[in-house]
Amino acid sequence: MFNILIIDDTRSVHAFVKSLLSQAQGITTTDAYNGEEALEILKNGTRFDLILLDWEMPKLNGPDTLTRIQSMGVEAPAIMMTTKNAPEDITRMLEAGAKEYMMKPFTIDILFEKIAYVTGRTFPYGS
Repeated sequence: MFNILIIDDTRSVHAFVKSLLSQAQGITTTDAYNGEEALEILKNGTRFDLILLDWEMPKLNGPDTLTRIQSMGVEAPAIMMTTKNAPEDITRMLEAGAKEYMMKPFTIDILFEKIAYVTGRTFPYGS
């Protein structure tokens, strides 16, 4: 199984991403609704193959969450999901350790293209 941690404070984003991911075989997801919750999940030792991370969240934003995740030794690549696209925002994401980013809203094709780019894994999807 390919395990993905979805970290976003918006339940509709979780539902949307999970509906897209459900169109491929072999993917499981775990939900975290803020950075602090994600850190607690990761402290339990669950291994993830990919992290999908929102930028703007209460309690702990995406870049700060990612910095803390990396300080824990978690090696899963992260894709930042955001509405921010200014050059300084992209630079901040990459400096925080994001491997890639997706502008919200995104399509199923973009999601699976980004997953393949950062992990080297492809997943046939759709009917």
